[in-house]
Amino acid sequence: MDLKFLAIRELIKEADDSVATISEKGGPIDIDHPMAQQLFNALAAAYGRRSALTHGSFNEENSEGYPFISNFEQFIQGPADEQKFLTLCDQALAQLAASLQQPSARSATGGYAIFMYYSSDVFDFLLIALVRDKTGVAFDDELNPTKVTEVDLEKLHQAARINITTYKEGTDSYLSFIGTKRKGDITHYFSNALGCTDVVPSKKSTSDLIRASEDFCRQNNLHERQEEIVEDVVSYLSRQRGEKQSAYLPDVEQIFDNYIPPEQAEKPSARFGKFANSEEYQVSHEFQPHTSTINAYTKVKTKMDNWQLDFSKRSLGHLHTNSEIEFDAQTNSLRINRLSTKVIEQLKSALEEGS
Repeated sequence: MDLKFLAIRELIKEADDSVATISEKGGPIDIDHPMAQQLFNALAAAYGRRSALTHGSFNEENSEGYPFISNFEQFIQGPADEQKFLTLCDQALAQLAASLQQPSARSATGGYAIFMYYSSDVFDFLLIALVRDKTGVAFDDELNPTKVTEVDLEKLHQAARINITTYKEGTDSYLSFIGTKRKGDITHYFSNALGCTDVVPSKKSTSDLIRASEDFCRQNNLHERQEEIVEDVVSYLSRQRGEKQSAYLPDVEQIFDNYIPPEQAEKPSARFGKFANSEEYQVSHEFQPHTSTINAYTKVKTKMDNWQLDFSKRSLGHLHTNSEIEFDAQTNSLRINRLSTKVIEQLKSALEEGS
């Protein structure tokens, strides 16, 4: 990762106070300073570890009500420079201060607003985070315990990250922000100040969750039970959709926890929520299931007098489509492809016993 610009400012507000002020302290930070790099690495890593990110976009339908959106668009026009970056920081701070003074944010407190513009792989990012102090213990010269105050980078109270590269490309989901882990409860003052919404097309969220489920099975030695697991995930989505309820990533993680062997459960890679919430899949903590996408993964059950079939609809295709099960409309027959070794042996054994 390559840090390009860094700025730190302070928002002052006590809980139950209706006034938020911007401190005169702070400003641009020399990115070549060793502590600046340490701060950058710690903050980026802390954000990357969060598994309750909400993915979304800017509220384009009401962009006039959210000045940060137009300010951000001005910032990304042409080459980025520090002055444009600092102007954007000032504008964002003003919006955050105004949002903190809303009645709904009365119990919220201020903190240190950290702004980072950086690149990672082929992407450019803008990360805005609000962190607070914590009290720790240190030893003085005589090894006496003494109280110290330090910034708590592990607990990101609020943060949002914009993938500038994908935003310019017009991708559906280019923005993520931190919410709480409780269902239906997202602290809105921070995301509202920046014009963030959790609106990702439900079709994309649903298909990305199913794709993440399949990939997770393949990467965690669950391939033999993949069909069963994915079927459980789809059944959950179908049930939530039928009850007109949102789908919740922790609920889906619980489905996977029921299948993961105890010896694997403690491995960080065994947490499905973090896997699906990552940059590759961007499945939000909460989303609306998409009906037609769910239906595409539901099962087809049919039978004749002497046999019956039970398979996922996504396995079915027309002849020469390389689907697992192909239907030949000319001969009204089925062709089953890519049989497992176990199935092949069962079929051979059955034929030998019948001869």
